[in-house]
Amino acid sequence: METWRNLICKANQSFRAGDWKSAESQYLTAMERIDHLYKNYSDNEQILMAWLASYHNLSELYGRLGRVDAQLSHIMQPYHQLKNRLMTQADHEPIYAAILHGINLSCKELYLYQKQQLEISGGVNLKYQQPVFH
Repeated sequence: METWRNLICKANQSFRAGDWKSAESQYLTAMERIDHLYKNYSDNEQILMAWLASYHNLSELYGRLGRVDAQLSHIMQPYHQLKNRLMTQADHEPIYAAILHGINLSCKELYLYQKQQLEISGGVNLKYQQPVFH
């Protein structure tokens, strides 16, 4: 886990500096490390959240690069995996709450992605959209 943290810190520094190639390389290496841990310790909440963060970091990077297919893929992969786990996980198991939290975070990422795509396409200007009351 420590190696993953160090890679993420370096990748985040590269990201902030606009060094996209370095950030991508380090994020991908960090993801490989955390994927291995996640496969072996999928019921560890800290590892699950680190795994999810790796996908979300890459999604953000790909969004900045305009690689929307890769961005969406890195949002949807963890969402689908967590959704499938939720359907097979007993609600009284300790990891259940972490899975729900991960799905919630993934849904927020997906919402922001869709909002961004709508604004870019000019399909909807959300700035002027009126709230709907039921």
